[in-house]
Amino acid sequence: MPVLLILIFPLAEIAAFILVGKAIGLFPTLALVVASSTLGAVMLRDAGVVTMLKLERRRTNPAQVLAEGGARMLAGLLLLIPGFLTDIAAFLFLIPGVRNPLIKRFAGTAQTARPKQTTSPDIIEGDFRRLDEPR
Repeated sequence: MPVLLILIFPLAEIAAFILVGKAIGLFPTLALVVASSTLGAVMLRDAGVVTMLKLERRRTNPAQVLAEGGARMLAGLLLLIPGFLTDIAAFLFLIPGVRNPLIKRFAGTAQTARPKQTTSPDIIEGDFRRLDEPR
């Protein structure tokens, strides 16, 4: 099934190019592709900065902020890829009503990292310095 999808998707993108090209013309179609790729590059560049700023404010759940930042990055990447079907998918990731259920769906499958216990009860942490060495 994935191989069939990989073969069909480019054909669907080509068909979308042809349909849009017939509807609005060649140069407007090319302008749309260039504009969406430019928007994708800008979004991909700024998604990390926006996520970092939201994390610094610490007003919301960090996992939620990171998930939304990842969704923004995925949307930017999809916009960067030439094609109208990928652009539609990217814009769906930007709509909170669609993005949030997807994040909740995949958040259940992600495993959270638990910090390891770094010390055992028999270890006493501290600093030392040798007194017999010259300074």
